[in-house]
Amino acid sequence: MTIPNRACFAPVRRRGERDEPPRYEGFTLIEFLIAVSILSIIVAVSYTSFVSVRKTMLVGKRSLQVMREVRNFLERLDVEISGSIYVREDEGTLFQSKRDELGHLETSDLVFTTIMPQSLLETGKRGEVVRVEYEASQNQNDEDLLVLTKRMYMLSLPPRDFDEPVEFIVGEEFSSFQLRFRSGTQWFESWDTETRNELPDGVELVFSLGGRSYREFFNVYISEM
Repeated sequence: MTIPNRACFAPVRRRGERDEPPRYEGFTLIEFLIAVSILSIIVAVSYTSFVSVRKTMLVGKRSLQVMREVRNFLERLDVEISGSIYVREDEGTLFQSKRDELGHLETSDLVFTTIMPQSLLETGKRGEVVRVEYEASQNQNDEDLLVLTKRMYMLSLPPRDFDEPVEFIVGEEFSSFQLRFRSGTQWFESWDTETRNELPDGVELVFSLGGRSYREFFNVYISEM
């Protein structure tokens, strides 16, 4: 039996007919450019959203940090002022404050003696009288801001030689720091025990920090002696 040749079954090509080129599936140049444009828009929107969210998170974190620092500062100052002490016969005790202008900013300083302790870590100094100073100076990097510095002098009562102060910066972003003092029903912008010979009944602090304004009132519980 003769096996037929497979070539005999090949399709008959007509005269003048050409082979069609193979077709490949893919993107045209226009489709590629459109896809790249859409991808670029998505990336740009995603990056903008990421930056915005990150900025919001940083601002929120900074605000919480500022609030924590403000609360710690106010609690500390409340303890210090409430324990203020002034002995008329002892020049080592005092309570003084005056208004001053730093550029276009109006500020107050504060110097007073107070009784320890101020925290649990300082219980070893219980009953000791110290001198505390709060001083506002102009921020060297921004003339619209104030730097509040605190100094503490140990052993402000005899012996008369003060120790080297413990100094640290309370904050560098104050835009105002003003004090008022109440005696009875009257208010005063400054106070000096050398002329008044007594402590104020209370102290009002108005300050701005981190773009927010605060107002606190502190009572003086220990009277002069």
